[in-house]
Amino acid sequence: MHRYTSILLFFLFLQLFFAVQPCHRVVTSAAAGGRWQLLQKSIGIVAMHMQLLNNDRVVIYDRTDFGRSNLSLPHGKCRNNSWELVIKYDCTAHSVEYDVLANKFRPLMVQTDVWCSSGAVVPDGSLVQTGGFTDGERKVRTFYPCNGDCDWVETGDGLKARRWYATNHILPDGKQIIIGGRRQFNYEFYPKTSSPDVYTLPFLAQTNDLDSENNLYPFVFLNSDGNLFIFANNRAILFDYKTGKVVKTYPAIPGGDPRSYPSTGSAVLLPLKNLDAATIEAELLVCGGAPKGSFEMATKRKSAERKFLKALDTCGRIKINEPNPQWVMETMPCSRVMGDMTLLPNGVVLIINGAGDGTAGWENGRSPALNPVLYWPGGAAGSRFEPLNPSTIPRMYHSTAILLRDGRVLVGGSNPHSGYEFTGVLFPTELSLEAFSPPYLDSKNKYLRPKIVSSTASKGKYIGFGQKLWVRFKVIGTLKADMVSVTMVAPAFNTHSFSMNHRLLALRNENVTYVRTSIYDIQVTTPSSGYLAPSGYYMLYVVHQYIPSIGIWVKLYI
Repeated sequence: MHRYTSILLFFLFLQLFFAVQPCHRVVTSAAAGGRWQLLQKSIGIVAMHMQLLNNDRVVIYDRTDFGRSNLSLPHGKCRNNSWELVIKYDCTAHSVEYDVLANKFRPLMVQTDVWCSSGAVVPDGSLVQTGGFTDGERKVRTFYPCNGDCDWVETGDGLKARRWYATNHILPDGKQIIIGGRRQFNYEFYPKTSSPDVYTLPFLAQTNDLDSENNLYPFVFLNSDGNLFIFANNRAILFDYKTGKVVKTYPAIPGGDPRSYPSTGSAVLLPLKNLDAATIEAELLVCGGAPKGSFEMATKRKSAERKFLKALDTCGRIKINEPNPQWVMETMPCSRVMGDMTLLPNGVVLIINGAGDGTAGWENGRSPALNPVLYWPGGAAGSRFEPLNPSTIPRMYHSTAILLRDGRVLVGGSNPHSGYEFTGVLFPTELSLEAFSPPYLDSKNKYLRPKIVSSTASKGKYIGFGQKLWVRFKVIGTLKADMVSVTMVAPAFNTHSFSMNHRLLALRNENVTYVRTSIYDIQVTTPSSGYLAPSGYYMLYVVHQYIPSIGIWVKLYI
């Protein structure tokens, strides 16, 4: 009897131990809770920044002043840079191209420091990346998708202001706006077309906290009216970048705690629907972050004085086009700072990576948040969160996550140190890549999963705004026509817990028609303007009962 009592007490102790963890490792069934796969044990660098391109390759980079990486540059190439702070003559790579379909990677060469930079994919499909640190802070670099030995092309000082921890957003005309950065309370455009070259934005100065800032990497989204929603620290504005005027000022998020770097939360623009409505509902979701004072407590000089406060466990939703918009607050299953939020093809939000205590910055985080969480925007209040199966790899500061065309989420990074540190530290530098498969990819859903057979939007064909298009798809099992939709997802530039330029559009469904056994056609209408969907490449999906097909690349163009 004593033996069984001991076992019971031990079991209860374990339950209590896990229950008090900020985002404890909840083990659920693989069939219901998603699945993890280790793709690469090491790509040689830290996946600090990631961008998926339309050839199913991912550009990844970290920073040149981490020291020597674990991946050599090819053909005897070396960087010889007198500005470099750590290794002036460096023959190792700090960027790679990862081939998703082949699960292979190759080294790329950056000329200047790309640390904590930003970027966007422009309409022709190339990645235009801006800013960085020291010699890289005003640089512009371009990576053109190819199937050969292409590499970064650096064009020099293309920026007028230093851009470190800035945010980029692609605009309807194909240009980028670059907003903020450390000690930069302004914005500029690229490419340059007019003067002045730099425009002041007082909102960034107003949201700057003494010592901790808490307004870096602001959350920026293009609204359906063509203005920009800009969130920094704990509040937001709607901004007309053409006139430089604030159109609307939103209330501060309840509680007043910061959500921007280094008190890093994350944010997404929830799926845009009813795209032909007179006023399109645009709703923002901001989750996680750190309480006021958390950064100061975590960065005390004396280690005995350092404290790692519990991260925020709340999310705020706000409908930004309403006459009197107000935040609606919800509570996550666990506290989370430095988490990444990714829109899945079915319109559900994945919250992944991060920590339960502390803030962003060098060794400022504790209690890894190993369990991803689904957020169902259309679910009943109080039941929208769904914890999923945990990873075994902590993804702390400098981690990333992006959606892939096949519906998986590519996860990488984690380096809370100023160099590559693999031993003798609490959270070693992580060079691996994982794929997380959400529950919709489970084999039990194979009879309901659509497969795109053909489309008028197939790769190589442009589709215009407000255009009818059809998609032919296959479903082996019983089709529920009223639960079929078509979505378009813009691939994100992800770094520091924010997916820039990421948006999902639910296209207007005209009708679903039967073609022959298991084959169907669906006709939809594309977005009507670049305010809804800037020109460029998107992943297009057919979704049936919340189960998406593998996407196809399409190009939306004026």
